[in-house]
Amino acid sequence: MKGHYPYRQDFEKVGQDFHTATREHYTIWFTGKTERWKKAEVMLPRLVKLGKLVAHDYGKKLVYTVPRRCRGILPNIEHGVGCTEGLVRFRRSDMDCIVIPEQRFKGFKVVPEWGLLYPTGKLLLYEFSTRDNAMRSGLISRKVHLYERYLADIEKEFNAQATVLFVLDIPPEKIRPEGDCFFVDYQTFKSVPIGWQLTVTIYRWGKDGQAYSLRKYDQPILYQKPALR
Repeated sequence: MKGHYPYRQDFEKVGQDFHTATREHYTIWFTGKTERWKKAEVMLPRLVKLGKLVAHDYGKKLVYTVPRRCRGILPNIEHGVGCTEGLVRFRRSDMDCIVIPEQRFKGFKVVPEWGLLYPTGKLLLYEFSTRDNAMRSGLISRKVHLYERYLADIEKEFNAQATVLFVLDIPPEKIRPEGDCFFVDYQTFKSVPIGWQLTVTIYRWGKDGQAYSLRKYDQPILYQKPALR
C-alpha cells in the first residue's frame, strides 16, 4: 500500500481477511514495521465502538476479530493469532499477491487457513496448528492425506500450482515432515525478520526431510520442489 494512507475502510477490509489480529499485525500489514503506530492505536478502538470489530483480552494485550467469527462463541484466539501471523509475514515478503481468505475454500474437501495467489500462477496455502492440535495422534497426517487427495481440485479452481505449508506450534525436534508438504515450527517461523519469510531456508519438505526456502532468491516464484534421487 505504498503511497496510500490507510483509511477506516482499509482497516475494515483487512480485518475480514484476518482471523484474530493484534494491533501489531495491523501495523505490520500497513507499514511493514513493528514500532508503535498511532493510526492503529486510534482506528482499532474506533472500529470496536462502531461494531466492525470485537476486542478480546489475550494476555496483557487486546486482539481483534470481525463479529462473524465469534457469533455465539469465543473464537480460538491462539489459533487465530497464528493464522494472522503467517498471513502478515508472507504478504510483507511479497505484496504482489492476492489474498484468498478461508471462506473461499469452504466448498473443498480440505480447507487451509488462507491462500496467497501470485501473478506467476503460484499459490501458497497455509496451515497452522496450536500445540494441542499438532500433538494429537494422527491429526496432521490426516490433513496431509486430504491435501494429497484433493489439492488438485484447489489448483484447478484457481488455475495455479499450489504449495502447502504447515506451521506447528511445537518444538522443532517434534516436527515430522510428511507428504508433498512443507513444515516448520512456529517459533522458528516467527524468528524470521519481516520481509524474509519466503526466502529463508527453514521449511522442511515431507519427501526428504531437508530444509528449503519457498522461493529462490533470484526468481519471483514459489520454490520448485527438488527431484528425489
